[in-house]
Amino acid sequence: MGRVLVTGATGFIGAALVAALSARGLAVRAASRRAPADGDTVLISDLGQDTDWRAALADVDTIIHLAGPAHAAYSEPYLRRAIVEASQALARQAEAAGVARLIFVSSIKAAAAHARGRELSERDPPQPGDAYGRAKLAAEQELLAHTRLNPIILRPPLVFAPSAKANFAKLLRLADTSLPLPFAGIDNRRSLISLASLLEAILAVLAKPDGGRGVFHLADRPALSTPQIIEALRRGLGRPPGQFKLPGVSMLTPPALTESLAIDDARFRAEYGCGSRGDIDVAAALEQCARDWKAGR
Repeated sequence: MGRVLVTGATGFIGAALVAALSARGLAVRAASRRAPADGDTVLISDLGQDTDWRAALADVDTIIHLAGPAHAAYSEPYLRRAIVEASQALARQAEAAGVARLIFVSSIKAAAAHARGRELSERDPPQPGDAYGRAKLAAEQELLAHTRLNPIILRPPLVFAPSAKANFAKLLRLADTSLPLPFAGIDNRRSLISLASLLEAILAVLAKPDGGRGVFHLADRPALSTPQIIEALRRGLGRPPGQFKLPGVSMLTPPALTESLAIDDARFRAEYGCGSRGDIDVAAALEQCARDWKAGR
C-alpha cells in the first residue's frame, strides 16, 4: 500500500487512526488545521471550497477523510462549507493528483435521526434529521460521484472511548452520579461502536483494496436500550444500576436517550468482516470503557 493521507488528523478519531496506521508500519501523512505532534504532517487552512489540499495529496495512494465538524452545534451554512464544500475540493484535487481510493468516515446521521421498530440499512432512503446529517449526506453524494477515487462511505453511530468528547462524555458524567436516574421505563434500541472497532473497520477496508464500494453501515452488537447502556456504564464505574421509571420522561430528556436507532451492518461484515478483534459485546465494551475512564480521571 502507498502513502495514506488522514484528514482531520488531530481529532478524536483522527489522532487514534494515525497512531494505529503508524503502528502497522504504513506510510501516513497527517493533515489538520492544527499541527500534529510529529511525523509527516501538512497544515490545512479553513475548510471550504477554496481549501488547498495539493501539498497533502503529493504521492498519496489512499485518503481517509475525517476533517470537519463532528456534531451539529454549528450553523447550517458553516456545516455545508466545512463538510460539503471542503469534501468537493478534496475530491477534485485528489482526482487530479491520481489518488486511487478515498474512504469517507461519515455518520449514521446521514441516514436518519431515528428508526424505531427496525434496523436501519443502506437500502433505506436517507432521511437526515438535522443540518449535520444533511451536510454529511450531501458530502457522501459528492464523493460517490467521483468514481475514479473508488469511494467508500462508512457510517458509524456514536463512537465511544474513555477519551470521547461531547455527547458520550456527558453520558459518562451522567452515569457517574450517585443519584438514581429516571430511565428504567425507556424502551428503545440504539447502536454504538467503540473507537477500537471503528479503527479495525477502517483497517479492514485498507487491507482489501479490491473490496466493495459505496455506503456501509458500522456498529458493534447488539443494539442496547438506554437503561442497558446506563447499567453497563455504571457497572464499569462501580455503581449500582440506580434507575427508576418516570412517566413522561421522554418530554424531559434529549431524543437520543429515548428514540431508537438500531443499525444493520450486515453488508460491511459480509464484505470486510469484523476486523482482527472479531465480534465484541457492546455492553462489555461500555463497561470496560467506563472503568478506564474512571481510572484515568
